[in-house]
Amino acid sequence: MLKKRTLEFPVAVAVAVAVAVAVAVALSQLKSHLNEEAITNLTTVNNSIQISLHRQIREISLSSQQILKNELVYQNIYKLLQKPDISKGERFNLRELLAKHIFPQGYKGFYLIGKNHKILISMKEHDTHKPPPSVVLNAIERLNQGEPFIVTHAFVFDGKTSMWGIASVMNDTGKVFGYFALSLGADFRFSSTTLTSGISYETGETYLVDENGLMLSESRFKEHLVMTGLLAEGEPSTKHLRVADPGVNLLEANNEVELPKDKWPLTFGVQQALTTHRMGWSTTGYRDYRGVPVIGVWRWDVPLQAAIITEIDEDEALDKYVYVRNVMLALLLVVVIGSVVAVMAYSRLRVRSEREANYHRNLLLESTAGAIYGIDMEGRCTFVNREFLSLLGYEEQEVLGQTIHSLIHHSYPDGRPYPVEECNIYKAHQNQSRIHRDDESFWTKDGEEIKVEYWAQPLLEDGKAVGSVVTFVDITEKRMLECEKEQLEKQVHHSQRLESLGILAGGIAHDFNNILAAILGNASLISSYVMKDPLRAKERADRIVQSAETAGVLCKQMLAYSGKGQFILKSISLSPLVEEMTHLLEVSIDKSVVIKYYLADRLPKVMVDEAQIQQVVMNLVTNANEAIEGKSGVISITTGVMYADEQYLSDCHAGEHTSAGRFVYVEVSDNGCGMDKETVQKIFDPFFTTKVTGRGLGMSATLGIVRGHHGALKVYSEKGRGTTFKLLLPISKEEHIHTDTATKQSNILPPRFLEKAVLVVDDEETVREMACMMLEELGFKTIPASDGEEALSLYRRHQGDICLVLTDLTMPHMDGRDLFIRLKQLNSDCHIILSSGYNSQEAIQQFSGKGLAGFIQKPYTEDTLRQEIIKVLGEESDNA
Repeated sequence: MLKKRTLEFPVAVAVAVAVAVAVAVALSQLKSHLNEEAITNLTTVNNSIQISLHRQIREISLSSQQILKNELVYQNIYKLLQKPDISKGERFNLRELLAKHIFPQGYKGFYLIGKNHKILISMKEHDTHKPPPSVVLNAIERLNQGEPFIVTHAFVFDGKTSMWGIASVMNDTGKVFGYFALSLGADFRFSSTTLTSGISYETGETYLVDENGLMLSESRFKEHLVMTGLLAEGEPSTKHLRVADPGVNLLEANNEVELPKDKWPLTFGVQQALTTHRMGWSTTGYRDYRGVPVIGVWRWDVPLQAAIITEIDEDEALDKYVYVRNVMLALLLVVVIGSVVAVMAYSRLRVRSEREANYHRNLLLESTAGAIYGIDMEGRCTFVNREFLSLLGYEEQEVLGQTIHSLIHHSYPDGRPYPVEECNIYKAHQNQSRIHRDDESFWTKDGEEIKVEYWAQPLLEDGKAVGSVVTFVDITEKRMLECEKEQLEKQVHHSQRLESLGILAGGIAHDFNNILAAILGNASLISSYVMKDPLRAKERADRIVQSAETAGVLCKQMLAYSGKGQFILKSISLSPLVEEMTHLLEVSIDKSVVIKYYLADRLPKVMVDEAQIQQVVMNLVTNANEAIEGKSGVISITTGVMYADEQYLSDCHAGEHTSAGRFVYVEVSDNGCGMDKETVQKIFDPFFTTKVTGRGLGMSATLGIVRGHHGALKVYSEKGRGTTFKLLLPISKEEHIHTDTATKQSNILPPRFLEKAVLVVDDEETVREMACMMLEELGFKTIPASDGEEALSLYRRHQGDICLVLTDLTMPHMDGRDLFIRLKQLNSDCHIILSSGYNSQEAIQQFSGKGLAGFIQKPYTEDTLRQEIIKVLGEESDNA
């Protein structure tokens, strides 16, 4: 019995230590969670303050412009600026006039600045003839360089924080006579913003700090600063207070003389904002300008040229942690005392001690924060605690003795069956190792999913496993918070992408205007030079050619951007492609719809046009979103690899021309309204839509893109259950990648074709005339035709004289394709060059294998046309 007692006491100590460790881990997780929650709230407040302050900047910009647009105001300002000396009465009259415009908008100050950079008139007579602050002088310099309106950074003027919006005062010819500035007035706008919107929690506040570490807004803790001696009693404001750490002087152990305030280091948050000029935060705690430990969020704002700091006392952020810690320590003490009592009782009476041990084991199970259950080697449940029953909704008799995997762990998070052979929990006793996972789900009695983090520990007797004990906690809410944070980051990135698209559109418009200006200007100069100075006229004509070529390059770029350009095939992996689209996809759907991604790693690469495949995925996701019809729903995007045989491909759209083999697939599924079989058969018809006011989302174009990539598209749909589209793309093979070898062509036209005729067919007269002139310069005769029917008639009459046909693709009456067929029927050896504004791959696709001699893309030069003709007619000469 004594030996048994000596063995049981270390066991009790080990149990107490284990519980203490579990409590420490739980407390650490709770503290981390509370800190993250506080940082999230502080970030939201900080963002709100930044938006409010930027709104003030926009208000003063609009106000200044509206005031200057007033005819009466403008005439008075313009008149006074031209006078060498302004009387006191004239200054009074202008103040009276402008007061009617600035007071209703909440502004109390304006400044009229002369060309000599002196204040001529303001709302205060004593400002007259004062020089403006250096910040304003810098803004005036920018106005002189051509900027229409400047909003200055925050600065101190007349003892008050202010910001001015400044515009040049000009006459009709653009000559500057002076400058007009509208002030935000007293800094009540900053303080009212930070002292209302900037308050979070009981001890939270938001304040502004300039680049020198001086506070630009009022502190809500002014009384505290006075009480602690950090602010002199009677001092009217905390503005210009240096935001320094007063507690650092207390930490200097050998510092007998107190450091002066101007030597105190700035607080940690201010230092980070001023040195990094980035957004940041701290959850570890640092002292603020009161010397109080806080956690905070900071950012540097460029328009304000100031840091925006949002902080909360660390004690308030962790008050829940302190309470829970005390409660758990009390529970830990109870557990330890109970364990000791159980050991003492067990040593006195073996049978009674076994009963007491079971009692205290249950007490331990019920006092822990997590849910616990045990299983034997066959996976049958041996015990559970109340937290298990509470989380999963079972009664104890419903689970004891049952195979626990089939009750609560039967499916993966995505709903796929979870075979018991793959279960990670079983590996604990099979491999006698501890298992920890946080990426799986348990299922309640009602079939509801809860995301869990669990630990599985093997149970050993005499070194042999007899089962496992599993502890788990519900982390569903934690995962939701992580998803919301990720969604916010994605929205920010997407807004930046949309902004870049706007910049791109503006750049294209700017380039086209420049090109048109060059063409029109040089054309007007040619008309004046052509007779008196032909060389200068030719120089201007060359400039027009250069501008036209530049415009042609820009058009090709726009065609490629719109999806009409030449395919750019490259070997890529589909999973990264889908990941890059997540920002755009998620902002393109309703807020009630959630996208779930199941993207495979290390997919084989496919040879595709990246932009076209992105268009396919976007079309499928947009259709899935509209199928959910504004309700709550889920869209799933899955990637993977599969083998498709001929039978599978025969049931796919565009699969009839695809060979069996291994494919990479992208699957888009929704739980929307679904479609019946009749609708599924029509969805790829041009302009077909199931929406009453539908615009058609390009399913026919989608199928065309899939077919062009030698892929296939599988559709699964059931009315009222949802729809799944599976896009299959063949895996790229290195041997299919070829490099083009340039063929050197002679630069000389074959002599036997000179003086022959070329039939030029184009419905655009200017293009037709240009082509004829180029051909005549090359030594050919030309026969023009305005459409296919006229060209066919002319070819019949002059067939013997015609060595070449240059035809447009798109024409009325008879287009280039029909003309090509008819000419080949008349003369199978007829040389036909196709001309089109579309790229060669798109334009000549329908002529593949039919004997098309060549292709030239509009716009083209005489040299480009010569090279194409040499290539076509030179090949015939070589064959001859």
